[in-house]
Amino acid sequence: MIILIVALAFSGCSIQLSPAYDQATFTSISDLNVKTETLFASLSQGGTAGDFAKYKATYDQLIGGFTAARITTASRDVPAPSQRVLTMAHLNGVCGNDASNCVNPTPHHLDQVINVLTKMRDVHQSGGLKGNLVTGSNGIGGFKYQYETEMSRILVFESALQR
Repeated sequence: MIILIVALAFSGCSIQLSPAYDQATFTSISDLNVKTETLFASLSQGGTAGDFAKYKATYDQLIGGFTAARITTASRDVPAPSQRVLTMAHLNGVCGNDASNCVNPTPHHLDQVINVLTKMRDVHQSGGLKGNLVTGSNGIGGFKYQYETEMSRILVFESALQR
C-alpha cells in the first residue's frame, strides 16, 4: 500500500484525500466566527443571570449555527482513496479513536466549539460568568481561548481545502 502511494506521488498524479472545498460552508463558519468573537467582546467583563435574557438569542443562534455546520461537514463525501487509507491500523494513534479526523477534522472541532459555547451559556445563565472565565485572564485560559483554539484549526483546514 505504501509503495503504491509513493509511486503515485512521484508519478505526478494527485490524490485527493480530504473533502472538496465548499465556499458556502466556509462563509457560514466565518460568519459564525465573527458573531462569536462579538459575543466574547460583549461579555469580556462577565455576565449575570439578570442580563442573560439579553444574550440568549445570540447563544441559541451560535450553538444552532455551529450544530448545522457540524452536520453539513460530517455528511460531506470523503474521497475513496482516503477511505482505504483510513483502514490502516496505525492511524488510530495519530487520529485518535476516529481515523476520519485525519481527513475531515472539522466536525470534531465543531463539536468542541459547541461544547464551549454551551458551557459558557450555562454558566452565564446560572449567574457565574466572570470576566476572567470569558477572556482567560485567570491564567488558565478561558472560554475565548478554548473557542479560538478549535476555531483556528477549523479555519486552517477549511481554507486548505481550497486548492
